Amino acid sequence: MILLLFILFALVSIFYIFDPKNEIINITILCLLALVLIFVAGLRDKNIDNDYYVYFYKWRVSDLKSDVEYSFIIIKHFIKNYLRLNFTYLLLTYAILGVSAKFYGIKKLSPFLYGSILIYLSHYYILHEITQIRIGVATGFLLIGCFYMYNKNYFMFLFFMLFAIFFHQSSSMALFLILVGNTKRNLKPYLFLVPVGYLLYFSNTYFNVSIPIPYFQDKIDTYKEATEAGFIKDSEVNVFNILFLLRIAVLYLLIYFQERVGSHLPSFYFFIKMYAISLFTFLFFSDIPVFAFRIQELFGVAEIILFPSIIFIFAERFRWIGKLIIWCLALVLLLIDIYYVKLIAK
Repeated sequence: MILLLFILFALVSIFYIFDPKNEIINITILCLLALVLIFVAGLRDKNIDNDYYVYFYKWRVSDLKSDVEYSFIIIKHFIKNYLRLNFTYLLLTYAILGVSAKFYGIKKLSPFLYGSILIYLSHYYILHEITQIRIGVATGFLLIGCFYMYNKNYFMFLFFMLFAIFFHQSSSMALFLILVGNTKRNLKPYLFLVPVGYLLYFSNTYFNVSIPIPYFQDKIDTYKEATEAGFIKDSEVNVFNILFLLRIAVLYLLIYFQERVGSHLPSFYFFIKMYAISLFTFLFFSDIPVFAFRIQELFGVAEIILFPSIIFIFAERFRWIGKLIIWCLALVLLLIDIYYVKLIAK
């Protein structure tokens, strides 16, 4: 599987380097890439990812109403009881939904198409479509919703957010994005979110604030009690890990060059604020690792659009430097996921 991921990375890198300009060619390439990614994720071996047996257990158990979203129950029932198909078709269905939604969102939002696909493949494809399949679909719909949100089409944003929540309830946190504008005017408060997050972390008072959403406060309390009791043994949150510090560096780099980047990326201010929220939530919820990682990655899909925009920092004749930086960044993400976080097995 690791070799296959590197082959996929090399394949996308070819299109990334040569960047076809013809729209028909691009659509054809996108469709073929999507099909490949769907089959790789949907037909994966049982020993590849950490969540395979979790979902296989959910597939076999009949009563899941208190354990999983209703969307999973409907899809499972349709595939298992109506079509009489096996577990692989459940994985394929989620892969189709997750990959297609992400690709559609990327096509709508990214001015640097293959840069965004490269970043997606290097991290979120592995994290979501191969591991956390329910939130993988949810974040795909969230990405599409973001297109309508920054265009101030609130009805369509809420429409796609309902689909996101239907596939994973944690997506309801992203409803707060309706308060986030795509303007420079109120950017300053977001500049201080990361420092404030660290301040709360060090003062050990960050978790005294409650979230006024019944489901989330209950979920937080449950996760916290389970963590303290030792039932959840996820890796501890390291707020100084290399990847997190790299993300902070990218955030402030893009903010520093906001005028250059914003002129090429119409949704820049919306996504930079969303990304600042993502990093803050990682610090704010660090007392509960599973929740910190889940919410940070939810808002963190902004990376798919923001990271490739580094290229616009450079003048036209030096864009190759930005392109090289983005490629190296994608490779680092891929290596971290495979060898450090160990999201997948060989």
